Amino acid sequence: MINWTNAWNTVIRKVIWPDHDLKFLMKLPPKTNILQFVNRYFIRAGFTNELLTDEIVRIVYADSVGDSTAVPNVKKIMMTFDIYVKKDEMYNIGDDRLVSRMDLVVDRLDKLLRSERYLAGTGYRFWPADGGLDLGTRTVGYARRTVSYYYMKVL
Repeated sequence: MINWTNAWNTVIRKVIWPDHDLKFLMKLPPKTNILQFVNRYFIRAGFTNELLTDEIVRIVYADSVGDSTAVPNVKKIMMTFDIYVKKDEMYNIGDDRLVSRMDLVVDRLDKLLRSERYLAGTGYRFWPADGGLDLGTRTVGYARRTVSYYYMKVL
């Protein structure tokens, strides 16, 4: 069994990073590379103390404490994604000005995380823990939504 860090890096490398639709929705600068992506736009952290300045979309994610299962050494873990979208870029994604960039990013992330039974051959699969919540943010000019997924992790 591949360890979790390698497996998640594989998911980023083979599923999330190559997805042109997600990059389009996030309005990444054209020459953004994968390291810039994970350091500035798709950040693994419980929170970030770096202010959003010019990112149209930023996704910050982290695991929470796992629940025991009936199988020894296997835990059910919740991974939570906080998605921040610049408010003045929220409704300019297409012809229909009622469609929000936030909804499209959340939908795309959901599709990517649930695109295969075992994502990128890692042996891990994700399923929704909730439908998402719109939350406040202290960052002026941004909206935030949190969505969570479960996965099983061998310890």
